Amino acid sequence: MKLIQRTITLAALALIGSLVLPAVAEETSSVNALRIGSGPEGKVYELLVRDMRTMCGAEVPIVNVPSIGGIPNLMMLSASQADLGIVQLDTLKEIGRDGDENIQNLQAVMPLHTNLLHILSLRSGFKVGEIPKSYLWKSEDTRETKVVKKFSDLKGLRIAAVGSTSLLGQRLSNQYGYGLQLFKAESDDEAVKWLKEGQVQAIFTDGGWPLPSVARHKMDSGMQMVEYDLQPQPPFSIVKRNYQNLDAFNLPFLGSPNLLVTRPFKPNGEMGKRVAALQNCLLKHLDELQEGRFHAAWKEIKAPTQTYDVQRFGKGK
Repeated sequence: MKLIQRTITLAALALIGSLVLPAVAEETSSVNALRIGSGPEGKVYELLVRDMRTMCGAEVPIVNVPSIGGIPNLMMLSASQADLGIVQLDTLKEIGRDGDENIQNLQAVMPLHTNLLHILSLRSGFKVGEIPKSYLWKSEDTRETKVVKKFSDLKGLRIAAVGSTSLLGQRLSNQYGYGLQLFKAESDDEAVKWLKEGQVQAIFTDGGWPLPSVARHKMDSGMQMVEYDLQPQPPFSIVKRNYQNLDAFNLPFLGSPNLLVTRPFKPNGEMGKRVAALQNCLLKHLDELQEGRFHAAWKEIKAPTQTYDVQRFGKGK
């Protein structure tokens, strides 16, 4: 199947987000439940909302609203189809800048883990332009093989971008003049299919560590991790993590903070009281979330009232 490149602009992203809004949430039995925009099933956003419901569901009902990630979560919040959502700080600021007032007015409930840009390529590499046959041992092999091992190897290549990495990929391509050809994949499975068929040379996908869609690949899968070897600019940072399954240790990732955000409900209104109850519950039980049998991403929260200059719900900046 031939790839059709999507022009990735903010307007297009907004349209994409609107098209993937879920018709119904995971549970609809309680009209008093807080609807939280999460992410694909089994990925970190969705797993964190499960943990929130396990820890705080008895104090305030919570409904998981699945999506493909941060961009559709912002669209759902703007359209009042979710009450809270998990988003990356860079995505929130990029889309909110001189844009949708509903997104600009979102407030931070608490910081979460750091989202990592995961880059995957094939260990065997890919074939590039023709080279003289006289340089070859085998006449039938007329093309050079290139292996992508670091971000700076990606110049001009075709990338399958999953979820909000389409926006991040465009930003990085423009910033460094890399001319990345970005193709929006609707899922990690679709991106892997394109990579193995040779339609793209790398995959961009994001999420907290460990990311299930990456941790599932084994050494015999033919996949490998690609290190981020450029100097990041705020709000990004370099985070080193391990994926033993792909023989990747102390690998540098590009990281961006996540926030749990909410619409600007009146603090004394019914919705505001429910959001405050969730905020207080998460802060009160943060030690249990970090030390108990919950996702490892909770351990990354060091300053639970930090909001990265986003107005904090109920407290101002």
